[in-house]
Amino acid sequence: MRELSLLIKPASGNCNMRCAYCFYCDEMRSREVPSRGMMSLATMETIVRKALEEAEQFCCFGFQGGEPTLVGLEFYEKVIEFQEKYNHKQIKIVNTIQTNGLLIDDVWARFFAENHFLVGLSIDGAKDTHDSLRFDASGKGTFNACLKAAKTLTANKAEFNILSVVTRQLAAHPDNLWNFYKKNGFRHIQFIPCLDRLHEPPGNNHYSLNEKTFGKFLIRFFDLWYRDFTQGDYYSVRVFDNYVRMLMGGPPETCGMAGQCQAYSLIEADGSVYPCDFYALDEYKLGDIHSSSFSELLNGAVAWDFVEASKIRSEECRSCLYYFICRAGCRRDREPFHEGVPVLNRHCGAYQAFFAHALAPMREIAQHLSRRR
Repeated sequence: MRELSLLIKPASGNCNMRCAYCFYCDEMRSREVPSRGMMSLATMETIVRKALEEAEQFCCFGFQGGEPTLVGLEFYEKVIEFQEKYNHKQIKIVNTIQTNGLLIDDVWARFFAENHFLVGLSIDGAKDTHDSLRFDASGKGTFNACLKAAKTLTANKAEFNILSVVTRQLAAHPDNLWNFYKKNGFRHIQFIPCLDRLHEPPGNNHYSLNEKTFGKFLIRFFDLWYRDFTQGDYYSVRVFDNYVRMLMGGPPETCGMAGQCQAYSLIEADGSVYPCDFYALDEYKLGDIHSSSFSELLNGAVAWDFVEASKIRSEECRSCLYYFICRAGCRRDREPFHEGVPVLNRHCGAYQAFFAHALAPMREIAQHLSRRR
């Protein structure tokens, strides 16, 4: 295969934080074996060897959790050794890691910088919002430690972006969030809407989003981004960047914006493989990396069924004015399926309000960038 992207959970769902909205804790509770422990170096070597045997031009190794730094720095030093050992075709390799930052010190930060890891650091805005939902194992807020990690990464010239989970609490204060990013010089930003628990009606948790709140957040946050953009002060907000990219005729970076799932390899600590981080459940297991190749795993019946189910749309969705750019959104936000057909995206109203407001200025940006190119 030409390109291969892997999402690896070396510490399974084990974590030194206890975030109120953690979707992976919820997934683990729904599995026969919740935690898969810590990944062995033998399993990691197998992953690298098989990936670099099959990928032809590009391979991305993404590390996530739980908290992936719990396996220790030596684990990632061996990852680099394995990549150098097995990259016989000299293909491009990208390493990324998503971390809560609690263990990041100068040694970690220097390693990331020297080995060109792209780091995603999770911070949910300012202290009051962040600490209301992101606790350590003793129940204390973690904002100060996370902000310290950002400063440490900056001081060591490690490349990083900020990931914020949009909860009801965060969505209520878009101006505060934008000002927080600007105050701290965070110019590369991602945000994702929080997920409710599996097999429960959405909206019942204290952190749950509703359409009205999320729609207002998207509109106001876009206006703040657009204001600075038009004044020559550009901040990379991944979701807005991707919409502009799509309006220019390019593909989105994220599968949730592509219109259908693209079964990738989510690899648990024991080597078991799933098609998606949001579906690391027993019924979706593709197989095991020890006994199968990536081609076999990604082209098997379970993967095929998973992808095909994501293509199904209701007529109401397909006939929407904004379907061409919304593309129904992430499958997880369209659960549960009824008689084989997914429900409308739970954020449908929010996205409709957002596109009604922001589509025209995003088109202007796309046309401007196209002319410059």
